[in-house]
Amino acid sequence: MNAQHDLPPITLATSDYNRLLFTAMMRQKQNRRIPDFLLKELRRATVCHPASLPEDVVSTNCRVIYRLDGEPKTRAHLLVHPEDLIWPGAEISVTSPLGTALLGLRVGARMPFAETDGHPHEVYVEGIGLRFLDDGSTVTRSPGGLAWV
Repeated sequence: MNAQHDLPPITLATSDYNRLLFTAMMRQKQNRRIPDFLLKELRRATVCHPASLPEDVVSTNCRVIYRLDGEPKTRAHLLVHPEDLIWPGAEISVTSPLGTALLGLRVGARMPFAETDGHPHEVYVEGIGLRFLDDGSTVTRSPGGLAWV
């Protein structure tokens, strides 16, 4: 999976795409380092209306269940925008290398990425838990489809 065309497809809601593009532009304006990986992922993403985002796609404000580098134990974190990060033990910033690698992946997809120190990793998405909506409600998967709580 080294070539761009070998990377798994990613899908982003317009709300995530626009907010992340704004974050990148603000960091550039403030002469702060812009995560190249994030910008590359934004460029290659398929963008859709938030209501059209498939339920098996990782987005911000959703709990993602994943494995890192084939480790036997799964991990679960809420993927959030950097300014929404409140509890680092339970949340991952979408602008971190791992957060960017998870963003837009479907359940069952694998994505290579490198930490800021260059150490390579691969993440595998096993599932998606609760998805929190902008209005504060949550969406869960149920046997009959989506359910709003």
